[in-house]
Amino acid sequence: MPLDWEIWLDTNISPVIAKWMMAHLNVIVKSSYSLDLHFLDDLTIYNRAKSAGKVVLVSKDADFPELISKLGSPPKLINLKIGNCSNQILWEKIKPRMKEVLTILAESDIDMVELQ
Repeated sequence: MPLDWEIWLDTNISPVIAKWMMAHLNVIVKSSYSLDLHFLDDLTIYNRAKSAGKVVLVSKDADFPELISKLGSPPKLINLKIGNCSNQILWEKIKPRMKEVLTILAESDIDMVELQ
C-alpha cells in the first residue's frame, strides 16, 4: 500500500491493533483514541476522514458502509464482520489479508472490502 494512505481504526477496535498493524504493514495507523474521535458520531468521523484525504477506515460498525455507499469515498473502508473476540484473535484473523485488501483499496475504484 502506498505510504501516502493512513489507516484509522474505529472506536470498536483496540489501539493495540494499531500498533501491530503499523509494524506489520509499515504504514501510518491511528486509533480513534489517538485521533480524539472516540466520542464523536460516525458522520463526523466520516467527514474528518474525508477531509484528511487518503484514509482507510477499519470498523465493525454497520453505519460506515451505509455512509460510504451514500456519500462516496474517500474514506475507504475495511468492514470487519468478526464478532467479539480478544485482540490477539482479531489480529490473527485479519493479518493474513491486510496487505492484499489495502492494495486493492489503494489501487482501485473499490470503496469497501469486508473481512470475515
